[in-house]
Amino acid sequence: MTTPLLVGRIATHGTDAPTLDGLTAVARAAEAAGLDALILDDAAGSPGRQAPFETTTLAAALAARTDRIGLIVSPLPADQAPYHVARIVASLDHLGRGRTGWLAGAADAEGRTAELIEVARGLWDSFDDDAYVHDRADGQYWRLDTIHRLDHRGRHFDVAGPLNVARPPQGHPVVAVRGPALAADADLVLLDDPADVPAVRSSAPGAKVLVPLLDHADAEGLLAASGADGLTVALSGAHDPFLTTTAPTLRRAGAPQPADTTLRARLGLSRPASRYATGTV
Repeated sequence: MTTPLLVGRIATHGTDAPTLDGLTAVARAAEAAGLDALILDDAAGSPGRQAPFETTTLAAALAARTDRIGLIVSPLPADQAPYHVARIVASLDHLGRGRTGWLAGAADAEGRTAELIEVARGLWDSFDDDAYVHDRADGQYWRLDTIHRLDHRGRHFDVAGPLNVARPPQGHPVVAVRGPALAADADLVLLDDPADVPAVRSSAPGAKVLVPLLDHADAEGLLAASGADGLTVALSGAHDPFLTTTAPTLRRAGAPQPADTTLRARLGLSRPASRYATGTV
């Protein structure tokens, strides 16, 4: 049996406002149970409750308190410019040593989310991987020929670039989307309906597809019936039954996890080469 991908969802607010220590306990329990990533969701929880933590700030804190688990941040506010989105997510990937994912959201009629993903990926390629040489003897911090302007002109965004952050450890942090419509633009597709898996397989054969687990007793049955790569599950706390019982069972049934702790490696995704290294601009 192939090891299924396991991704937990934790709300950053609820009936009782969580503390950083409480959320850290959930993250560490999920890491110990072998989960591949956590989605930090400040949109979930009790209606009308104010989330005490903005998810990118929370991700930075949890990155310092965990070692292996991936951290996927919720969509950034719709009025955030692509440059700032790319900069924040790239910075988180550096802080987490290659463990960051970005939930870009769902498709929209105007195509804004798809273009936002395109621009963010272009900005992450602003510097070549070997741009920063830190050569004190020659007084050279980085090489001029390794920086690239994006000069994107699109329907929603005009972005010159370059980004003022080194290329992320993963090359591109993992891009996740909700629903099948943006599957071709994503690395990770989160579905509500398992019946959508075949359509996503056809439109985005390289993406990883996850479906929600509602009945813990039927985890293996859901995976087999849907053909998905893995499961998403809402976690109630550090002692959630999924962490203490279901996840360890699924891990024992599968192959060992990779030694590489980047989120891309855990999801079975390759590290993308820069568009400038491959000549595809």
